[in-house]
Amino acid sequence: MKRLWNLFSSVSLTVVLSVLICVDAAWGSILSMKHPQFFRALDQFILFPWLSSKGFEYLPFTLWIYALILLMALFAVNTVVCTLDKIYSIIKAKRPWQSFFPHIVHIGLFIALLGHLAGSVAGFRSYGNMVFKGGSIPVPNSEGLTLRLDDMDIKETPYGEVEELKTKVTLLKEGSEILTDTIEINGPLIYKGVAFYHLDQGSSPSGLILNAGNGLIEARFEDGFSTPDGEAFRFGAMYPDFALDENGEPFSRSGELQNPYIEIMAGDGARAYLDLTRTGTEVWISGKALRLEDYIMTPYAVLTINKDPGIWFIIIGSSILVAGMVLLLLFRGERGELLRQRE
Repeated sequence: MKRLWNLFSSVSLTVVLSVLICVDAAWGSILSMKHPQFFRALDQFILFPWLSSKGFEYLPFTLWIYALILLMALFAVNTVVCTLDKIYSIIKAKRPWQSFFPHIVHIGLFIALLGHLAGSVAGFRSYGNMVFKGGSIPVPNSEGLTLRLDDMDIKETPYGEVEELKTKVTLLKEGSEILTDTIEINGPLIYKGVAFYHLDQGSSPSGLILNAGNGLIEARFEDGFSTPDGEAFRFGAMYPDFALDENGEPFSRSGELQNPYIEIMAGDGARAYLDLTRTGTEVWISGKALRLEDYIMTPYAVLTINKDPGIWFIIIGSSILVAGMVLLLLFRGERGELLRQRE
């Protein structure tokens, strides 16, 4: 046992592991550049569950990840043993309190590593969550929790690049507001380990302006609408690439937005399909003509929603690490750990 302890308390082992980690990470960087699509797709999964189920199927791409996990585990053990060994010797020799500062850095590093480990084992990652301004979406894997997009404030450079971004959102639990905050560039909203990132934005039709022959109607997709004479209609399915099969039933030939139509249903059960490719198109339903005059455009945001159970460990560990570095720089003194001790 003592021989094993001496092995893991060795600074030489630290140097060897550091070199091997750098070499392995460089190998992984080269593979990532050669196969960007594979690693972009891998980034959408929680690491350890994916490695245990699919990792060995892609071993030429993932072997370096297995190696890095092993090396980091050994490095963590080495860090803990070295730190405990040094702290014991400091206490035993009654060295000045500045001697503890390097080990504060080590403790912060270890806590941050635990956070990364927790985030690689559990949680979830959800991409492409589109929400319209004023609308709401359910938060994945969070029962009863929804997110509402309240507003977006975007400032762009003369070259069209986003310079400043503030996305105001509200979280609701069972319909009751519990938190309102903003998402900024590199500043996600974090609620109980769930992080909300702003990925993209734009504007898209959220409804139609229709002419029923006796007045214009603003009809939003999620709501029904009524004509001025009181006849009620509602929207049904959207078909991005509309076509009819041999039985006259609608379907979409592809997922591409090439020939979009939307289903309109009347109160008497009648159905019709309105061409959305241009304004001026018209459809007859229940003896009434509905003409497309314009689109209701609404801003939207695309959010990435992740749950990382280790996020607070990472934040706390990183804070301790930085605090240790500041103490080393400002208060180490002439008898500090990083300076040679006087005889």
